[in-house]
Amino acid sequence: MIREALEKDAERIVYINVMSWKNTYKHIFPQDFLDSLNPMSIDNIEKCKKKINQYIVYEVDNKVVGFARFGLNKKNYGNEYGEIHALYLDDNYKGMNIGTELVKYIFEKLKSTYKYVLISTLVENNANTFYKKLGGKFIGQSEFELEGKKYLENVYEYVL
Repeated sequence: MIREALEKDAERIVYINVMSWKNTYKHIFPQDFLDSLNPMSIDNIEKCKKKINQYIVYEVDNKVVGFARFGLNKKNYGNEYGEIHALYLDDNYKGMNIGTELVKYIFEKLKSTYKYVLISTLVENNANTFYKKLGGKFIGQSEFELEGKKYLENVYEYVL
């Protein structure tokens, strides 16, 4: 079941986010940085609660097993572009079409406000295949810095 996130979901959202980073990016980001991430960080849980209206969650048997955060794009594209800022699943629930369902839900929700949606993912991330399969058109790359090192992301565009 997909639903709007509630403050009580923040702890589980942060847990899934951190564990996904630790597993997905272990050969991309520095290991000492990943080791420093705390899946129960009170600061991150509080930050999540402040933005909870930007999240949706996917529940199985009353347990949050995935989430997405979305809104206006942060990549300086025009106001007609929304963006999925984060999409993460509990590793035990991958391969069950949950990610696809979350993306389709967001597209449906955003099409009254935006003409396009952007999704970015690290060049080295296996998720590139997933985003292409969903119909994303590669439109370029963006760069961000983490721990003093620059990383490239592929940017995909979807027409709503």
